[in-house]
Amino acid sequence: MNVSFTYATFELFFAIMAVLGNGLVLLAFAKVERLLRSQTNYFILSLASADLLVGLLGVPFAILTSEGLPYNFRGCVIMLTFLLWLCGTSTFSLIGVTVDRFIAVSHPLSYQSIMTGRRAVIIIALSWVMSAIVGFLPVVGWNKGYPSTPGCFFMEIIDMKYMLFNAVVVIYIPLFVMIVLYGFIYRAVREQIRKIQPLGSISSGNSVNTVSGQEAKNSLKKRLSSYKRELRAVKAVAVIILVFMCCWLPLSLFNTITSICPFPKCRIPFELLNFFIIISHANSAINPWLYAYGRDFRVAYRRTLASLFPCCHINTDDIATTRYPGEGQSGEDSTNKS
Repeated sequence: MNVSFTYATFELFFAIMAVLGNGLVLLAFAKVERLLRSQTNYFILSLASADLLVGLLGVPFAILTSEGLPYNFRGCVIMLTFLLWLCGTSTFSLIGVTVDRFIAVSHPLSYQSIMTGRRAVIIIALSWVMSAIVGFLPVVGWNKGYPSTPGCFFMEIIDMKYMLFNAVVVIYIPLFVMIVLYGFIYRAVREQIRKIQPLGSISSGNSVNTVSGQEAKNSLKKRLSSYKRELRAVKAVAVIILVFMCCWLPLSLFNTITSICPFPKCRIPFELLNFFIIISHANSAINPWLYAYGRDFRVAYRRTLASLFPCCHINTDDIATTRYPGEGQSGEDSTNKS
């Protein structure tokens, strides 16, 4: 009972934090229109929605099933696979962010026409549908069938061969793709910065007496500033992916090992399994803090909190005017007043 109580306590703590944190994110999107001017934030909104559902429904379902509830088989399977669906949605949303950043870096001038808001919404809708198809396969038959004794326990209901399939499709392949793409993105942005910096130094070292010369100098500064902002955006999203990997990979590896070497041949401590489950759910509570890495989100949080608690003095500086490549006329015309 001590382990069960400790497990439930941590689960409830992260569930509450996930609901509060991601609820704040969704309110920020509703109150600060500027956040939706970036297609990248569409995918962040999708990720925050999935994380909110983890805290609101996923974790309570996990606590109930850890106690063997409910006894209804169909309801049991749905509750057991609910978090698998949300995990898939989170992963596919992160892939969407990665592809969005890749297009922004590789095609900055045509980014706005390639990644439109409508296309971003379609991609997000498809990610939710695809993750539902993969996540709910046990509901339509890929399970161990009715248990010998009434109860809703994961290892007795879910086929671990399915969990191996799920880990490959939802965790291993997407993480590999994201790591490779971010390698290309990071290298491309750093290369552009290295090319522009010497030109900026030469331009600043010479006296500029013509209007065209001044315009060329300003253009170089704007391009360099734009690429530096892009590099910061890439690093911020990379941190979100890294944390996701650290939170979900241990549980996925456990499921993989269990599917290859089932119990009791390979015995893994129950307490360790509970720890892996807790940190996977903790990811939903951590993400809202990671979004605050960007100044737009920090200020949006302050504005949202100020509207919710008008009696409290909260700094509500103007939203930063940082633009993503493609917002406005082009990536090179972006300005930064932060």
